[in-house]
Amino acid sequence: MLLWQVPRYHCMPRKGELMDGRVGSWPNDELADYLADNRHAIVSNEWDAFSLEKLELSGRRLDGARPVGGSDGQPAGPWLLFLTTLRDTQDRLLSAYTFFGLTTVKKGRSKDSNDDPTFDQWIDNMLRRAGRYEAGSKRAFRSNVARMNHIVWRFSGGELSLSRRQWPKRDVWERPFETAVRALTQHDLILPMDVMTKEQGKAALSQLLGWDRFDAKGKQISGDRDGGHVVTQGEIKNSNAREHFRKEDYKVLWEDNWLDNILCLWCRAVFLARLHCELL
Repeated sequence: MLLWQVPRYHCMPRKGELMDGRVGSWPNDELADYLADNRHAIVSNEWDAFSLEKLELSGRRLDGARPVGGSDGQPAGPWLLFLTTLRDTQDRLLSAYTFFGLTTVKKGRSKDSNDDPTFDQWIDNMLRRAGRYEAGSKRAFRSNVARMNHIVWRFSGGELSLSRRQWPKRDVWERPFETAVRALTQHDLILPMDVMTKEQGKAALSQLLGWDRFDAKGKQISGDRDGGHVVTQGEIKNSNAREHFRKEDYKVLWEDNWLDNILCLWCRAVFLARLHCELL
């Protein structure tokens, strides 16, 4: 990728009062115009659920068919590659708690303060706030990081409910789960972070995307700049949920997120097969 195609912003372009402009909530024509005007080859969607209509910009639909747009029978607008990363669900929740529940709030507390919430207190508080979430706005947007089965919520277009325990309610989870499977199937590349070691991760990005540079730039970052593993606040930590939680607590957390765990295992298998099997 040419250097001028790489945007200078950290995550997403600004829009109005939003420093990270919620690209995921933009209409397709607005996103296409932005890419054409700025000549950027990368945009990202961090906070909002995946907008299923965006798949049309890749020349596909949720059902795998090709959308028809122009007079020549071809899809309208640019054809984009869709790339996402998935992280072990329990590790992701622990990392979110450590960062949003502890690291980012310590700045406003005295050094002697013992007001840190427990993991469960933080989860319950964030889920209450998530009920006020509004896509494309500042309202409770960070609260979604505490959702159970966050992957299903995100790739179902935000359809999954806030319930902490989904497994007994088939009528609640079945349709969002199927939608998430279909949406992920239409992605060009899914990177499972737990198998993205320095060597294997770089090899995968080089082989599958043609990337050959992984260094990170910026003033307010710390970590491995050359390797690209950096953070904007705090320090790099290995959030190993299996080691952090008691065995029985980890089991409950895994079962609460069983839908996501199935998706993670499936996407990891596809990634490894694609990376190591030449015929795929």
